[in-house]
Amino acid sequence: MKNRSLMIFLLFFGYVLVYLDKTVIGFALLPISREFNLPPQQLGYITGMFFLAYSLFQIPSGWLNDRFGYKKVLACSLTLLGGFALCFGLLGFGLGLLVTFRFLSGIGHSGYPTSCAKSVVANFALEQRTFAQSILLSSAGLAMTLGPLLAVYCLAHFGWRGSFSTLGLLAFVVAALILFLVPSPPKSSLTTGSHASASYLSLLKNPIVLVLFLANFCVNIPAYGLMAWLPKYLVQQRGFSLEVSGMIVAIGGLGIWISSLSTGWLVGKYLQGREPKVILYGSLLSGICIWLVYASSSMVTTCLFLFLGNIFLMSSFVTTFTLPMKRLPTNVMGGAIGLLNTGGTLGGFVAPIVMGYLITLTHGYHSTFIFLALAMWASGLLMLPLLAKTRLAARDAA
Repeated sequence: MKNRSLMIFLLFFGYVLVYLDKTVIGFALLPISREFNLPPQQLGYITGMFFLAYSLFQIPSGWLNDRFGYKKVLACSLTLLGGFALCFGLLGFGLGLLVTFRFLSGIGHSGYPTSCAKSVVANFALEQRTFAQSILLSSAGLAMTLGPLLAVYCLAHFGWRGSFSTLGLLAFVVAALILFLVPSPPKSSLTTGSHASASYLSLLKNPIVLVLFLANFCVNIPAYGLMAWLPKYLVQQRGFSLEVSGMIVAIGGLGIWISSLSTGWLVGKYLQGREPKVILYGSLLSGICIWLVYASSSMVTTCLFLFLGNIFLMSSFVTTFTLPMKRLPTNVMGGAIGLLNTGGTLGGFVAPIVMGYLITLTHGYHSTFIFLALAMWASGLLMLPLLAKTRLAARDAA
């Protein structure tokens, strides 16, 4: 139990760094755009290319987890993340270099979610997995609660270059701790040869996995779209200071943290078998709240709707992300989570680029919030076939 607690603590801290990297970039785009005089669509490429690499390497990272074990991939992932964060801060002297280093950083990020999920499945019983994984995913809430406040402070005192350099050094430290302190995976959790290939082919033919892939794609469009563009929207469109914008985003992050932990506990204890309903209702309510963030007229209501929107969004995301961990075998879990997370990171690739073009074309953010709300609703409506299947199964059992 002690080893498992230490493992969760270290993986959680590493996850915080992963999410901090994705949170700080939203605030760093403000000084970067001023320094290099970049229009919105080019800023979108800095974020979007990161998620393109993240997406392309999700499934290969999942295979590496299943083949060589989660411990090695965890350490390699954080080492690459740290190295390219340093390069971004120290050597990013033009748009081409900034895009290149964020693309390479996305490769480093790609190994972390799959290896964390693999470690949870390999070390926790079935009934404990949702809560254990939700603890790790709650790191997004911590990163988005403290991240905006830290970002504003670090950008003011160290600049965007110093902020990313510091993040890179911290990633190196956590990578070393994981390498020496996290237990190695049991050999029974590894796959080899033709058996692995056959298992991965079966994943691609599984309709539930494909539906969850699409749902994760849709739910991550508003998740990463807001992460990339919300600070810039609050400063430029709403006229808030950078400090006030950081506080608003931090309150939204608090909603993510609360929802991550509470959803994992509620679904694991009381809503087993009803996960599609959780995703459906959470997505529909989140879409409404995201639109109300734009429609609200005061800082208080903006905070309130962002907080509620993130609670409902995270309830859908956690449930979607953890469902395969209870339905699929351990030896293909890396590949399954890699495939599922590919959908999410593709959403992260599409969102900032589409939003950048929408802002340029419409000279405002009205169309971007419609885009985010519709994507959120689509993630919920994708659950209707699974709900119908659940009702038929219950009718047949009766």
